[in-house]
Amino acid sequence: MKLVEVVKGNQTSNEIANTIYQLCKQLNKTPVMCKDAPGFIVNRVARHYYLEAMKLVEQGIATIETVDELMEATGFKMGPFKLMDLIGMDINLAVSQSLYAAFNNEERFKPSPLQIEKVANGELGKKTGKGFYQY
Repeated sequence: MKLVEVVKGNQTSNEIANTIYQLCKQLNKTPVMCKDAPGFIVNRVARHYYLEAMKLVEQGIATIETVDELMEATGFKMGPFKLMDLIGMDINLAVSQSLYAAFNNEERFKPSPLQIEKVANGELGKKTGKGFYQY
């Protein structure tokens, strides 16, 4: 992964944060500085990429394949279902649950029943050979 979120906590000095930022650049990564907050930046924004995609499928509005194809056709490197399979359904669900709890069970972060079912069935994505897709 190219992106690195350099998280600056309340007690992190500017010197340490800048050193880590520069180290990431030397490692040919793309660092971004952010404050300590639930989900930081990527997981907070990406959560809706996953959750809304699953809502579309749950409501019968679109298929998994259609959502992935559409998002890839609009410039995303990977559709949300392919990305969840790559990350691992268990890991992705754990992040959803963590953000849901951190934001006092706000509906916008509520884990998807579809994802909960996949985890319960051991369909965790590429690492188990089956998730939203068969591998």
